[in-house]
Amino acid sequence: PPACGASPNPGTSPRKPEPSQQEGQYEAAMPTLRDRVAQMALKLVLEPIFEADFYPSSYGYRPGRRAQDAIAEIHRFTRKPSTYDWVIEGDIKACFDNVDHHVLMDLVAERIKDRKVLRLVSALLRAGVVELHGGFAETLTGTPQGGVASPLLANIYLSVLDRHFSRIWDREMTPPWRRQYRRRMGRPNFRLVRYADDFVVLVHGTKSEAETLKTEIGELLARKLKMTLSVEKTHITHIDDGFVFLGFHIQRRPFGDGRRVVLTIPSKSALASVMHKIKKLTGRGTTSLSLEEVLRSVNPVLRGWAAYFRYGASKRTFSYLGWYAWWRMILWIRRKHPHLTWKQLRRRYYGADRITEGGIVLYNPAKMRVQRYTFRGAQISTPYNIDEVDPDGARFRRTNHDDVAFVGQVSEYLA
Repeated sequence: PPACGASPNPGTSPRKPEPSQQEGQYEAAMPTLRDRVAQMALKLVLEPIFEADFYPSSYGYRPGRRAQDAIAEIHRFTRKPSTYDWVIEGDIKACFDNVDHHVLMDLVAERIKDRKVLRLVSALLRAGVVELHGGFAETLTGTPQGGVASPLLANIYLSVLDRHFSRIWDREMTPPWRRQYRRRMGRPNFRLVRYADDFVVLVHGTKSEAETLKTEIGELLARKLKMTLSVEKTHITHIDDGFVFLGFHIQRRPFGDGRRVVLTIPSKSALASVMHKIKKLTGRGTTSLSLEEVLRSVNPVLRGWAAYFRYGASKRTFSYLGWYAWWRMILWIRRKHPHLTWKQLRRRYYGADRITEGGIVLYNPAKMRVQRYTFRGAQISTPYNIDEVDPDGARFRRTNHDDVAFVGQVSEYLA
């Protein structure tokens, strides 16, 4: 999965689609190559300016940030000594399709005074799309699908939500003694964690206080962003009951020694999604391919999914997924060679611990090392905050392209 500046794709697709019109309604909503170049140039100009204004609670479509950072922050505030028991699972109805152009242009104009740049942004938003059966449709709301600058514009729009919660946190809930005072006075503490248009609000208080806060969020979205919360997808959940966010099932559970710990586990829908993908890649329609070709298509799916979910309590899930992939490949081999005996198949294609052909071995997710992701908070180094965050001391990881495993993975994929 992408390490920074993009949303994750662990097979489950917890990421939200980019700003788009309704699926299937248009034949060509993707910008041309010339437009993409112009949008990239626009993004290179706007991103450093607005990155200085964005808030640490936002993790989607931003350089140096990833879904695991959002999960780590939720884990930090729901476990002891922080005990944020109630969770508002927020979902904005058709968020990217309902972006109001006037509101967005006002937000952009707060920092950008150059009229040529503002006209370019406006032209990007109103470019229109080609309809499925011909003709042309204007885009009066929303941000364009597939646009390079669309994720940045969406973050600018939704930063109004971040700003509201950040101001309350800085003014009324910082330092910690203020939060303690609020609880003694019977007032809730709360914190926003947002990834694109998916967000959760962690509440330290009662369920009724969480209900009141949910109503206030709906009013804020309607008043400032002209959007509405999805009634079907917006819930208030106790951390003991668990909830799903970005593909992870997050729940507090008791241990045998009396401790109560917060676990981040791959959700059932995430596991079902990757299993469906493996089943499709090893279906009857693929028996015309060689085993080596099938392994080259299955391995990246298994490896990418395991790499995304490695920062959680995923070992048992990885073992089950490895077992499932193994038997799907065995059935595929048996279907391709129905006249060979099991002994002949075993001698030719697989041994006691692996299925291989042409030097390519079926990847076993159970071999992926599982570890706890380090919460980085505001100490995330990007090219735009060198003056504030020292890259040598910041909590961030560099990708080492000289690593043998990395080179082998890329070589296998390209081959």
